[in-house]
Amino acid sequence: MADGAIAIIGAGLAGAACARALREAGRDAVLFDKGRGAGGRLSTRQAETPSGTARIDHGAQFLTARGEAFTALMEEARAAGSAAPWEGRLVSIDRAGNLEPLRQETRWTGTPGMNAIVKTALSGFEVRFGARVTKLKGGPGKWRVVLEEGGEEGPFAAIAVTIPPEQMIDLFARTNADFAEQIAEAKEAVLGPCQAVMLQCDPGFDPGFDAAKLYGGGVTWMARTLSKPGRDGAESWVLHASTNWSRVHLEDSPDAVIRALTEEVHVRFGMPLPGWAQAHRWRYALSEKAPGTHFALDETGTVGCGGDWRLGGRAELAWDSGTALGHALARA
Repeated sequence: MADGAIAIIGAGLAGAACARALREAGRDAVLFDKGRGAGGRLSTRQAETPSGTARIDHGAQFLTARGEAFTALMEEARAAGSAAPWEGRLVSIDRAGNLEPLRQETRWTGTPGMNAIVKTALSGFEVRFGARVTKLKGGPGKWRVVLEEGGEEGPFAAIAVTIPPEQMIDLFARTNADFAEQIAEAKEAVLGPCQAVMLQCDPGFDPGFDAAKLYGGGVTWMARTLSKPGRDGAESWVLHASTNWSRVHLEDSPDAVIRALTEEVHVRFGMPLPGWAQAHRWRYALSEKAPGTHFALDETGTVGCGGDWRLGGRAELAWDSGTALGHALARA
């Protein structure tokens, strides 16, 4: 480990952006993530269904890029073969059933899955997957991370924390240092949940669209996986429930969530009941109330937090936050 390296907890878009900003400043970074692979909410699930292998984006469905930095990442990913514009039939459908095309803009998807974009962003970095950090030890210039499975890593000159606020609060609460201001901000932030259902469907089903933003029910989004570029395998769809529905039904069993959401789209669009289905609960899916600043540092300037929860729900905001945090910690 290089002298003066910086640890990043969380290897999603914010963590990757932070690592890149540190590299630009000549600093080494090591990323730790509790997941089994890259992605976070840009995740792709591979499942065996009665019709064969399906690869389903069950988190973020696409990305939009408005600023120069995030647009550059999308173009980099396109050049690497890990991103492409989604040009399917994307619509919105109101309570009365009126259908309108979604407004024109470039919607980027990962190829062959959304997590491919994060993999591109993390290229060249040391990432420890399956490594849940439970607390920090030490202090400025000699921080160590304590791992759930045992052992410690370090020392690190500084620490970047890019995990959801509830998880960050738990991490800081276990650490013997003053993070009162960061914890207070995190407690004020609100992230709404999302219940998702992945399902294998009869390939002959065509409701007249490839993806739809829906109003008037529990399901707020549905999309056909094979309409995205660079996809193959079994026909599959993903359903996302609204934040309000998900909050009410947050502790429902997976079977109950599957039954409720699939029955709704069966009644509304005639979707055949699935031959295979699986639910996934995103507890921290959408930023509803954010501090409004890119990052926050502790009083020593060596422990900072960032992520989309600080600015809003769009993935690009996670990138902007992580970049700003990396620039700030590069001086540590």
